[in-house]
Amino acid sequence: MINNINPYSSFFNTNTATTNSSSELEQIIGSHKQSKPDNNSQLEASNSNLYLSSKAQKISALSNEFFSGGNLAFNDLDSLKQRIYQLGLISKQEYAQLTDTELSDDELAASNNLSSQGVANYIGDFLQRLDETDAGKINDTDNTTQESETLTALKEALNAAKNIISNLDQAKTDADFKATLANSMSFIKDTINATSFEKMPLDDKVGLTKVYQTLELVDKISPQRLTNDKLNRYIELSV
Repeated sequence: MINNINPYSSFFNTNTATTNSSSELEQIIGSHKQSKPDNNSQLEASNSNLYLSSKAQKISALSNEFFSGGNLAFNDLDSLKQRIYQLGLISKQEYAQLTDTELSDDELAASNNLSSQGVANYIGDFLQRLDETDAGKINDTDNTTQESETLTALKEALNAAKNIISNLDQAKTDADFKATLANSMSFIKDTINATSFEKMPLDDKVGLTKVYQTLELVDKISPQRLTNDKLNRYIELSV
């Protein structure tokens, strides 16, 4: 369901310990391959966290990237379709239709599920894929394996996000709810802002961005009045 995310290991392994050659995330393989646009370097330079921008800002950026010269070529169409999906302006199902890609039953179900539980399910799947590889693992001096600090922090942030999104009614009764929410948002935002994020697979860029946007909705709306049902409706309209 999710593409290979091998370049992300460079983000996880931030300390000076020797890393495993197998620590890259290349072992996480999904059911379809990621196509890379010809203008990757240009997109990376111009992103400046367009992922977290408003829909109007994203559309404006797309206009500048692909239509500013008035010379959109046929060869640019695949990159344009991918970019529109990458920025969350269309669903995965719509992207598959545009690219004549056949989705598996699991992917189709996931693409139709915009509820808060669906976002939580994505987080659980992402965490499971991390646990199933050596990504972000480092060898200590006595040859024992441990997680890098960055990977540990990301997993803690995502687990906190999953707990909040999947059971908001329970999470908001916690005395540390606001601090937990703020810390989770901060680290996930830093992850999205990292240079290595642009090298991640398309689906994970979209997925992690939607996780942040969901937490942002929770943060912007008074938790005292917000319930999981209301969050579901906001997600359907906003994410």
